[in-house]
Amino acid sequence: MDPLTHAISGAALARAFPKSRLPRTQTLFLILLTMAPDADIVLRFFSETLYLQHHRGLTHSLLMLPLWGWLVFSLCSKQIKQNPAMPWMIGLALLMHIGLDLITTFGTMMLAPLSDWRASLDLLFIIDPLFTGCMLLPLLAGFIWTQQKRKLGVLSLVLMFSYLGLVYNNQQQAIDLARNEHPGAIACNALPLAFSPFNWQLIAIYPDYYARAAVNLKPGFAGTRPLFDEAFVTGLISTRMSGPDDIFWQELPAMQSVKEAVGLPGTAFYAWFARYPVLLKQNENVIEFGDLAFGGGGPGVRPSFLLHIDLKGDEAISSGVDAHAGAMSGKPRAWLIWRNDRKSEMNLTSAPFQWLQ
Repeated sequence: MDPLTHAISGAALARAFPKSRLPRTQTLFLILLTMAPDADIVLRFFSETLYLQHHRGLTHSLLMLPLWGWLVFSLCSKQIKQNPAMPWMIGLALLMHIGLDLITTFGTMMLAPLSDWRASLDLLFIIDPLFTGCMLLPLLAGFIWTQQKRKLGVLSLVLMFSYLGLVYNNQQQAIDLARNEHPGAIACNALPLAFSPFNWQLIAIYPDYYARAAVNLKPGFAGTRPLFDEAFVTGLISTRMSGPDDIFWQELPAMQSVKEAVGLPGTAFYAWFARYPVLLKQNENVIEFGDLAFGGGGPGVRPSFLLHIDLKGDEAISSGVDAHAGAMSGKPRAWLIWRNDRKSEMNLTSAPFQWLQ
């Protein structure tokens, strides 16, 4: 979830739970604390691959939560320690952050360091202004009705969970659509798309391929879509967004069905990282994989985290990274291409966390 939503959730906690109103400094402390687990972003200064490997790992682990809570409390000022509600508020703030990340699609390693399993409830897109607004509006009202701040803080949390109830119901409807269209699939899922709680990506899983579609369960509801440029909108969702009665399906080869990719640099890491890895392009020079969870394969969508493998190493010339060595060796080289076209070279030939296997 985005930092702003995390911060607003901290403000809601600070208003809703303590019996007596917290001082402003302690409220600010809880707001910052709800954002604190994302401090693992510093890993990007060392390596973007390292960041993807450990983001939402130890700092987001339920197993590590007691340790982080104790550490934070031990470093607090004497004034904060004197507040008997603070140990509980610290734990709730950290738990709220983990919970808000869990409902998105990226995946959260809640059992780190004992497991690299990345849990995800797939309820919300990474940024959802409607969800954020549900929490924010009651808090803003608290500046007008100052005597009702605690009740409005509770209302903020009630609206948050009510919105999650709505999207869960929508997700189940979307999954039912996928199951009806693909009764022979191993499993079906629905991933949230941007701009509306009714926008979903349907995924039907088969042994060697995935079937996908983008659907708006209520075509008459645009959500926040009118607030953005149309090119930006289609770049995030799809040029083939269908209603529930005229679903357009695609079939994309699963990554594991591409035998030529076995052992190539980056593929083991990508198979670990990606939720639904699919083949997007293959010829004698290049193989490209995308992840359905991050827009791969969607018509008109610019995917995040696209794995580009240059089979002859020629891509090194244009990448500017050790170009001479790559061109001379002719060995396959791989890059992870982010949505903004930034490239991260993938040198790993094995999956992360092998010691857990």
